[in-house]
Amino acid sequence: MKPKAGYDYLATAAHFAAESSTGTNVNVCTTDDFTKSVDALVYYIDPDNEEMKIAYPTLLFDRNITDGRAMMCSVLTLSIGNNQGMGDVEYGKIYDIYFPPAYLRLFDGPNCNVVDMWRILNRGMSNGGLIVGTIIKPKLGLQPKPFGEACYAFWQGGDFIKNDEPQGNQVFCQMNECIPEVVKAMRAAIKETGSSKLFSANITADDPNEMIARGKYVLSQFGPLGENCAFLVDGYVAGGTAITVARRNFPSQFLHYHRAGHGAITSPQTQRGYTAFVHTKISRVIGASGIHTGTMSFGKMEGDASDKNIAFMLQDDEADGPYYHQEWEGMKQTTPIISGGMNALRLPAFFENLGHSNVILTAGGGSFGHKDGPKPGAISCRQAEESWKEWKAGKFGDVSLSDGIIEFAKTHEELKGAFLTFQKDADQIYPGWKEKLGYTGESSVQAATFDWAKKAAAA
Repeated sequence: MKPKAGYDYLATAAHFAAESSTGTNVNVCTTDDFTKSVDALVYYIDPDNEEMKIAYPTLLFDRNITDGRAMMCSVLTLSIGNNQGMGDVEYGKIYDIYFPPAYLRLFDGPNCNVVDMWRILNRGMSNGGLIVGTIIKPKLGLQPKPFGEACYAFWQGGDFIKNDEPQGNQVFCQMNECIPEVVKAMRAAIKETGSSKLFSANITADDPNEMIARGKYVLSQFGPLGENCAFLVDGYVAGGTAITVARRNFPSQFLHYHRAGHGAITSPQTQRGYTAFVHTKISRVIGASGIHTGTMSFGKMEGDASDKNIAFMLQDDEADGPYYHQEWEGMKQTTPIISGGMNALRLPAFFENLGHSNVILTAGGGSFGHKDGPKPGAISCRQAEESWKEWKAGKFGDVSLSDGIIEFAKTHEELKGAFLTFQKDADQIYPGWKEKLGYTGESSVQAATFDWAKKAAAA
């Protein structure tokens, strides 16, 4: 927090805490001893580094009248409410937040997570590895049949498909026409590949009743494949209420938290709001099964390699934040979903930075942009994980990660195809790849085109 010019740091910090708890801009006659006992307290300041720490009595936060449970909207109303517009504050941003065990237990937390996906995919219940997923592209503009055909094409090699965050019930692609096409494609892909498939349907809406109606409709269409369907909610733009509506009305579905819009307050360029770390930590508390976490600087979205601490906070039973150590009291993990410019060539270094591959990938361009189409695109991403694991195991000898991946690509056409497709990435990440793979072709390769009628007939 930084006070405006001419204001004392301690006095401004105290005003900041008062505004976000029991205080008013003047002393009021109704303040009594109990009121004073629940004041938010500033217990640490470092003016030179613009740091302060505030403790909020949990009694301040609102509770449900229906079940006595906690609500995140109350936490945010106090901690990041009116204090964001105070006249004596230049800016204030939350970098970490701690939830005491007794209070943490009053939140829902996740009911499903990647473990359930691994089970559906017959990978066991631990260390099931990468869920190879995609986003149907183009983002908008596909009508129901082409949408279903795109799903079918990807599912030939991949596991998981999500609606892009704006896809829902557009007049040219209404749910009552599109979802049946998705179900048909899933059934055909399962029959053809012998493997289960997953789909994340966007049920985001302004009206909770509309969200519930969408969820019920989707499940009615998936029928016995209902557990193969996740529900996507745009958790930042629709708010925590939308997440809770989905979590409580559909507890058996994987709750897919999309964070579109979050950068308006979480970006390092923004000095107000809270960080991406805080945002994702909150998502676990309120029950998200998985949340998009960016690509930790390995994709196209804003981020940093140190963002792996976000994944640790989401997945571990205890983890260190920038300032606080959080114990999760056995609360289920929230799974990192990585997206934004990822492809097979970028994945190995991402896994090496994170230390594991137990995440969900949604690679749109990385799949549909592959020179041979979405099936090889999906397979190339799976091979990227396999190549990283083999390099870690020392199969290629004492060589660099990039050389190990190139060696693997020599005998795996789909991964080799990723080199030929994403050549700018290849040049940057894998120096000398052309000579090592014996490639002397054109400098760029166009993505495959598809005969939708032919794909429909196959489906």
